Amino acid sequence: MKSDNYSITKNKLEKEILKRTSYMNNAKWFKFFSAIEKEKIIIHSACIKFLLTDRKYTFHFGGFDKTGFGDVSELGPFTFKEIEWITIPAKHEIERWNRNEKLTSEVIAQPIDQLEKILNLLGQFEYDITEDGLKIYGYK
Repeated sequence: MKSDNYSITKNKLEKEILKRTSYMNNAKWFKFFSAIEKEKIIIHSACIKFLLTDRKYTFHFGGFDKTGFGDVSELGPFTFKEIEWITIPAKHEIERWNRNEKLTSEVIAQPIDQLEKILNLLGQFEYDITEDGLKIYGYK
């Protein structure tokens, strides 16, 4: 019997999840993203890493429901249980160029303190804050 790619990926994901300590579930991710949306917190840049890949992706908040994100970003749809971690850098840099000359970048501070308050108000979350930013763990 032949398996489709979705079933193979789903099986790999379930096996990987069993090897890890889980810190998040659909309800916790949904509460966190909903609170960010409700408070109208603007996050200019973030990075996401999925369990089944070593690659990190630029990530934009928005377009989620109770189980994951729809097909609204360059990443396509994905479920919350696929997220290994999300990082939000303390500063977002906007490079500026004049033809081939790099100008001074614009640097925007991100709302790390506000995000930490939300995490602490909502319940128990596994996260780290460093001078580089905030990292929220789905699994370790």
